[in-house]
Amino acid sequence: MERKSKVVVTALAIVLVVFVGIPTAQGVSPENSDVLYSVYLDWLQGKPVGLASIEIKVNKSLHNPVVIVQDYSKEHPRTLYSGSLLSPTVKIERIPIDTYVENVQANGKSESVLKTRFRPVSLLVIVADENYWGARVISFEPKKPLARISAEVPLHYEPAKKGNYVQTASVTDHGTVRMNGIKTAIIRSIPGIDVKWVIERNDAVTYESFSQETWGGTPDPNGWLSSGPTLVQDKDVWITYTASSGDVRLVTSDVLYQITENEICTSLWCRDIWSLIPVRIKNFHSTVTGSYSGGIPSNLERETRYKLEGANEFAISFDAPTDNGGVYFSTSLSICGGEGVQVCFTGNVETYRESKSNYRPHYEVKINNWGSHDVLYYAYLDKSSRNYYEIFLEWG
Repeated sequence: MERKSKVVVTALAIVLVVFVGIPTAQGVSPENSDVLYSVYLDWLQGKPVGLASIEIKVNKSLHNPVVIVQDYSKEHPRTLYSGSLLSPTVKIERIPIDTYVENVQANGKSESVLKTRFRPVSLLVIVADENYWGARVISFEPKKPLARISAEVPLHYEPAKKGNYVQTASVTDHGTVRMNGIKTAIIRSIPGIDVKWVIERNDAVTYESFSQETWGGTPDPNGWLSSGPTLVQDKDVWITYTASSGDVRLVTSDVLYQITENEICTSLWCRDIWSLIPVRIKNFHSTVTGSYSGGIPSNLERETRYKLEGANEFAISFDAPTDNGGVYFSTSLSICGGEGVQVCFTGNVETYRESKSNYRPHYEVKINNWGSHDVLYYAYLDKSSRNYYEIFLEWG
């Protein structure tokens, strides 16, 4: 019994080091000690929790700022932090959803290692003072118990409403608005080849999010400002689309955006910040938009397949550690929605060439007929070996 007690005490000591000692040693502010202790207690109960240490970077000097961090990883937003720290640490969920095999180099040898995929986390960071405000979404996969995240929050000059107020920070969930027809992917085929675009259950797409500061009314449909890319994994469908015989197909998606209102007041000023955050993909659609006879842009790296190899089917997975990060598509939309209040949006919604996780739709290529050709060229990486999220083909 005495030995068992020692083992338990030792285990608890290790946990304290992992969740309290190590984070503190790595720069987690002492002001976040309550978060560390909360994570420690949850771990003892077997809950899948972790920490996100956020370094907020702003381009202006702020006076007594208010900082809000909210989690949009579930159906409804949750406020994780409300205070004045520009380096808050928040408790997040580290939910394992899948495993995968990764080849790693160890002692000069390549080894296959089984790793765990975790559900992506999306956090909305709001920063405000009496003259400036800004909002930015950060999406990441919590691969480690302590995730260190940098959030560059662009600030907008807009003096707050002045007066004598009760200090408060409240959030109101106004339901969702559905944005239909957001351009999502493009599938190119050439004669003799079928190309499939495959999005699986755990794959994610990155869409633009938006915020707006207003007071005393609903947001201006034309006044939304970008809050950056947001990773969306939750979806009602996962599907495969095929292009063949030189067709080009455009894939679009219907996406639910969460409408959130944050009322932030100090004793001297108040702000009302609204946000539109993509949270769930409802459907996909595919339409033939043209034809393609082949051709590879000069900014992409060429790969080669030879007829003599006898491999007429292969997959292209965007599993490199870096993404291109650029805008993939821009879709012009005008919509309204919400519960209890009508919120409208008019503008462009961008889809990005990035994932920030191991969850990416992929392509499958099937060569049905080589014809008179002996070589197939294809490309899906830019010159810096970053994922381009579409593929180009050309007979050689």
